[in-house]
This record gives sequence, C-alpha cells and structure tokens, in this order.
Amino acid sequence: MNNPREEIGGYFGLDLPEHGALYPQAVHYQSARSALRAVFECQGLHRVWMPAYVCDSVLHAADAAGIEICTYSLDDSLHPSDLPDTLSDGEIVLYVNYFGLCQSVVRRLQTHYPLEHLIIDNSQALFAPHTGVLATIYSPRKFAGLPDGGLLLHSPALPITAPSVEDQGSFERMRYLLLRASCSAREGYAAFQEARNSLQNLPPLTMSRLTHRLIRSIDWQQVRSRRRDNFAIIAQRLNSMNAIQWLPTDDDIPLCYPLVLRGIDVAAIKAQLTAQNIFTATYWPDVLPRLKPGSIEAALAQDTLFLPVDQRLDPPRTDVLARHILDVLRPHHP
Repeated sequence: MNNPREEIGGYFGLDLPEHGALYPQAVHYQSARSALRAVFECQGLHRVWMPAYVCDSVLHAADAAGIEICTYSLDDSLHPSDLPDTLSDGEIVLYVNYFGLCQSVVRRLQTHYPLEHLIIDNSQALFAPHTGVLATIYSPRKFAGLPDGGLLLHSPALPITAPSVEDQGSFERMRYLLLRASCSAREGYAAFQEARNSLQNLPPLTMSRLTHRLIRSIDWQQVRSRRRDNFAIIAQRLNSMNAIQWLPTDDDIPLCYPLVLRGIDVAAIKAQLTAQNIFTATYWPDVLPRLKPGSIEAALAQDTLFLPVDQRLDPPRTDVLARHILDVLRPHHP
C-alpha cells in the first residue's frame, strides 16, 4: 500500500471513474467568487476595473476585500471600450471571458496591458488557458454536475496563500444534484438556488474532498468536444437570426449559444420553452440599472436566449433542439 490512508475492503462506495485532475496546479477554493475574493485581498491591490455587465457576486467579492471598484463598458465585439490607457501600481483590470467565446478579446488585452495588471474571469470559459496573467479564475460547476468549487491559476507576482480550512458544505449542496437524478430539474430547482446562495459572503475556504473527487470523475475531454460540436450545429441553424455572429477560435469552448434577439419578447419565448421542459439560463438581469439602454450589455441581459450546448446533448438531439427553437421563433421574427 503506497498510501497509508488508503482503505481496502468494507462496504462499497460510489463507483466513480478516474479521469484525473482538471487543473492539478491550481489553488482550489469552494467557489470562483471565493477565489476572486482571495485575489482581491492580496496586499498591494487597491483598485479594480471590471465590466458593468458582470455578476453581482464579483462586485461583492471586491467590496468585501475593501478594493475600489471602477466599471467599464463593452463595445459590440465585447472588448472594453473605455478603460484607461495605462494603469498605476496596484490597479488591475478584470475581464470576463463571456460564454467561453471571447479568448480573442483576452489576447488583445494582453497586448495592451502588462500581464501582472490583468485578471481573467474564466468562470464561463473553463477550458481557456491561463496565459501568465496575474490571476485566472475557473468555475467547473458551470460546466458539469458539481456542488461547488472554484480554481485559481496565478503568476508568481501574486502573493497568495492557499486556504487551510476545508469547506464543509458540499454534502448539503449535493441535494439538488440528487433531486435532479431521482426526480426532475423542476423539483430540484429550489435546492439548486439554496446551494448557490449558500456560497455567498463566505471567507475563502479550500475545496472539499468530495468536490475534488467528483471533478476527477468527469471526462473533461468529452465535455470539450461535445460542446464545440453542439455549438456548431446550433450556429448553423440559428446564426441568421442572431444579432451577434459568434466566431469561436480554437481556444473557445462555449458555455452556451447566446442567441441575441433584438425586438423580440425574449421573456415570453423563455416561458414558452420552459413550459416544454427546455430550460435556458438567465445571466445577471440585476445588472440592468448600471447598463446603458440600447447597449450590447443591455441586449445580453434582456434580449438573449442562452441555449444549452452541453455534453448531455448528442449531435442528433442538438439538431432537433435547434430546429424546434427555429419553429418557436419564426412567428416572432420580423
């Protein structure tokens, strides 16, 4: 026995495959927002520029760390449009790799600013590489059935210490996953919201051993390839209706297919799809008060269907979904 803690015999546990760690060199936290808070709390940081179109939890993480927040707008390519040309010591830019489709924007930012002044929030871009910036944040639970967990890759310039206290909430957060498996997504949704809310306002803790093990049981290569294939199928069917023409690079593994539908009652379409057990995500409707009316951010917040492209769908089912969405939209599309 190489591992003195290894247990042999006794009752059976869950039969989980072993595919290896996702980012073995990362610092593991109980959530992406906790990882961000840990970065913001590092000595020497005093101001962060972040997009106005961002989850409130990111603002709360900066606020909890006592760091000054400045916001910027996005242009139609989702590139920052009003950042300062230069940054002072202790001043950083946070950019969100939106929907796993903005790695080209990340590369543009890296040519303009020193890497030690950039934080890339890859919560929606699990497979985008860490490219030597100050910090890169990942959220595996947005891409697979996990109760919690966040990952941080960082440069040596970031004076960060991994948390020593382990998160103990994963067992309770598993409830929504078990309810979906044994009942339905509808019956598990309240528990899903409870699990998500339980991660708010927590000090940074290390990822639980349960979540560590569950991450290693997922075939992440299959997740990557299936998402790219499904995105391509939906794009082929629906790009003609989309106000944004997404052009994924080789580094882009999509979270979803964002279908921007200006001039259409997207809320009514979402309700119609939900009634048919087709569930689409909602990203940050609470940001609208801080967005400019008519901006691309406002369109993403209120005029967009975020269609699933994840690994649970095989290509034939994805094509059926795309054709169904097309049929639903035709009576509404000008």
